Amino acid sequence: MESGRTRRSERLKQGLDSFSYYVHWRYGGQTIDQLLDRVANLGLSALQININGPRHRALTGTTTEHFCRVGERAKEMGITLEVASGGTDPSKMLLVLEMARQLGAEVVRTTVNERGSETVLEKAARNLRQVAAPYEASGIALAVENHEDLTAEEVVDLIERVDSPAMGAVYDSGNSIPFYKDPVEEARLLAPYVRTTHIKDHLLVWDGDTVWSVGTRLGRGRIPLAEIVETLVDAPHLTRLMTQVCYGYAVRMPDRPGGIPSSPLYEPVERPDDPLDVWVPTGDGHHGYLEADEGHLAAAAGHVETSVGRMRHLLA
Repeated sequence: MESGRTRRSERLKQGLDSFSYYVHWRYGGQTIDQLLDRVANLGLSALQININGPRHRALTGTTTEHFCRVGERAKEMGITLEVASGGTDPSKMLLVLEMARQLGAEVVRTTVNERGSETVLEKAARNLRQVAAPYEASGIALAVENHEDLTAEEVVDLIERVDSPAMGAVYDSGNSIPFYKDPVEEARLLAPYVRTTHIKDHLLVWDGDTVWSVGTRLGRGRIPLAEIVETLVDAPHLTRLMTQVCYGYAVRMPDRPGGIPSSPLYEPVERPDDPLDVWVPTGDGHHGYLEADEGHLAAAAGHVETSVGRMRHLLA
């Protein structure tokens, strides 16, 4: 048993997805240099940088000089970079590839952004085939996420349609919840293809007649994280697990279909009393995003630290 634990910690290093500090970028003015410092202070060896937003969001800059400087600083700090983009438009994917080269990133994460269907999957495959060769030549993986739009089975279908060694998957442990899927089974399906991850925790919470899937610190929700880590430990293309803390984010759950096996994950709880512990939105939107004040910013930072410690324990 000891050898298994040792092998696990040696096989998989620990990194962080920048969404973990989303509220600090959105409401605290966090720069990429401050984010890199946070990652280093947490003792982590990788960072996935979300670029979907103004001034490339967490990257907080738009020039080649900026990208190269950030890449050099990350390298000096011993932090491996990944880029989180979205969509499958070939022209955009080639621009993101060039940015990833300048940053020295190893993986580009992308999403389909439409619910899976034959038409959607074939269009995405056609687009990604057009950029597969440049990604292959660069040595940078192009990984599609199960991003509340595709199930793991659909991600595998898409990867196999593209049929390129550059193509892989991003496994997100929370994005199977709106499909009422088993996140451990989704991990098993994606394990042969996975290049990076978003290991997160969620909790289902009542809001009147509505149920929200609410992001929490690792260990506060009900996703079976230990089983997921055990499932991914021998994934052939995976060298690190990226934690994503989604405090301040929620997605409205669809009606529960019949035939779903009983599971604590899919049993909603009443709204917790402390929004600094678990934040739950109100309203009619499909997604909920926290408008953070100083108290929320401090709580969110604490949740990241706690989650990193939790993941370190799972990898020990």
